Amino acid sequence: MTTFMTNPRKTAALMVIFLLTLFLTTSPTFAKEEILAKVGSHVLTMQQFQEQIRTLPPQLQMAMLQNPQLKEQLIERWVNVTLLGEKAKSLGLDKDPAVMAKIEDVKNSILAQELLKKEIQAKVKITDEEVKEYYEKNKDKFKEPEQVKARHILIKVDSNADERKWKEAEEKAKQIKERIEKGEDFAKLAKEFSDDPGTKNRGGELGFFAKGRMVPEFEAAAFALKPGEVSDPVKTAFGYHIIQTLEKKSAKQKEFNQVKEQIRQMLKREKERKLMDKMIAELKKEHKVTINKELLSKQGGNPHK
Repeated sequence: MTTFMTNPRKTAALMVIFLLTLFLTTSPTFAKEEILAKVGSHVLTMQQFQEQIRTLPPQLQMAMLQNPQLKEQLIERWVNVTLLGEKAKSLGLDKDPAVMAKIEDVKNSILAQELLKKEIQAKVKITDEEVKEYYEKNKDKFKEPEQVKARHILIKVDSNADERKWKEAEEKAKQIKERIEKGEDFAKLAKEFSDDPGTKNRGGELGFFAKGRMVPEFEAAAFALKPGEVSDPVKTAFGYHIIQTLEKKSAKQKEFNQVKEQIRQMLKREKERKLMDKMIAELKKEHKVTINKELLSKQGGNPHK
């Protein structure tokens, strides 16, 4: 759900693919099928609509479950696309060579997806034994690293600031640290003084993180502190931080049950990739394929040459 809501470009692209697929797969319907929408001779059945929804990424399917209006929007867009498509045909655009080439590309893309689903994805099965064997041979890949839970107060300094600005920021950070030592609430001070917009409203809370996630100076200080301890001002490229480590988690081995589905999907993707590579290799033997790399290299980075 989060991915859907925070990535509108990706969502829009998925919607376009959905509509194109739906537009190209709608067809005359039988009397027993429930008709969801009609535009002239074009019919969209409930079965066609549901089948296409099932092809969408899980986050988009979840968004539709949580917001039924999205389904109505999709149907409305199907109606609009169909109407515009009919208008384009009346103007002869479907006979335009450039348009015909684009339609052929879309058709081939959809056909390729359906072929892969039926001839590869549906046939690849991963056994429990394969999953267990992979886990036992690759346990090092499923270790949970040491983590700390911390919060911070940032006194930001611009990258082009002079030495005086850095001194002022350090002094401000020291004063805040003194107030914490005297018993003032860290979270309250973070909300008041921190220049990190992503964490200040939750009291500077950063959650758990492992090594390699933060800048080195910050990370070193956070991991060196004991739970409850507060650092002296720590200088990084962003300014001065006051860090409090709240909790620590030791490194541990993830249990098989925690990762078995992750392994299963990984092994499935790997098998599918190998089968697809094999299919492509066989198809290249059946159909002559030529790529003019010399012409491509002459074009370089300018698409208008």
